[in-house]
Amino acid sequence: MEEKYIVVIGGLNLDIAGLSGQNYHERDSNIGDISLNVGGVGQNIAQNLTRLEAPTYLITVYGDDSFGEILEKECQRNDINLDYAEKINGEHSSTYLYVADSDGDMLTAINDMKIVEHINPAFLEKRLDFINGAELCVIDGNISQESIDYIAENVNRPLFVDPVSIAKVERFTHVLDKIDTMKPNHLEIEFLTGVKVTDVESAKDAAKALNKLGVKNVFISLGAKGILCSRHDEEPQLISPIVEKIVSTNGAGDCTMATITWSRFYFGESLPVKEVGQLSQAAASLTLESNLAVSDRLSIRNVVKRSLRYNK
Repeated sequence: MEEKYIVVIGGLNLDIAGLSGQNYHERDSNIGDISLNVGGVGQNIAQNLTRLEAPTYLITVYGDDSFGEILEKECQRNDINLDYAEKINGEHSSTYLYVADSDGDMLTAINDMKIVEHINPAFLEKRLDFINGAELCVIDGNISQESIDYIAENVNRPLFVDPVSIAKVERFTHVLDKIDTMKPNHLEIEFLTGVKVTDVESAKDAAKALNKLGVKNVFISLGAKGILCSRHDEEPQLISPIVEKIVSTNGAGDCTMATITWSRFYFGESLPVKEVGQLSQAAASLTLESNLAVSDRLSIRNVVKRSLRYNK
């Protein structure tokens, strides 16, 4: 495995979180806690992959500001390789600022991700040979439509896609036949297929419809119901979530995407889609038990151990 690697193309953020105390007052200075954490969908996926012992390169951009220095150091600490990323002179690093109440519910947020516009076809062309040397290529929906089109046309490795949001999933509508694996939620797959998802059976119909549109492997996030897994030549199956305790749901979806990717990297296409779903739910449960977007307890041993315990 030493010569094999995964590339992740997507966002790298510095997340600034403010958690208010019990008495929140709008338009006032509130007592609470403030934290700085490295984030971004692409980075979260990459960090989960490195915790699962998969050599991972994050192809992204960041600024030459103090936030960029923090992001560089954190990626190095988390074994995320930035050799094919680029520090953009004179630009602010991608930053996400949010404020939550004492229950953890978001009150307001501002995202400054303009720097992601530098992940354009010219940027990607310089790295194309390296991308095509990877085992797998993961892309998040934060990159532009033209960049997604370029990747779909020029990358010859299996493409794994996290659409990120209903606002960005449209960017993938005309390249579905180029995508190997996608992890949409029920709203995103409704948009892609036109199939209304109201229950598990309609989710199966939507998954089959997306398979017919060219996506070989579909994993639909259904929240508390679990994940619905569908491969073009297998019957869709719902995998129930593993819930021992929930501290935070932040990052669970990124962990799921990373585990699906890791399963292919290590086992190829030999694992039944059901087992891939089981492993992803075992991994996500470790994230749910953490207040971090990427659990420090995530490891191959812990994922496999938990999956075996719940899926005897």
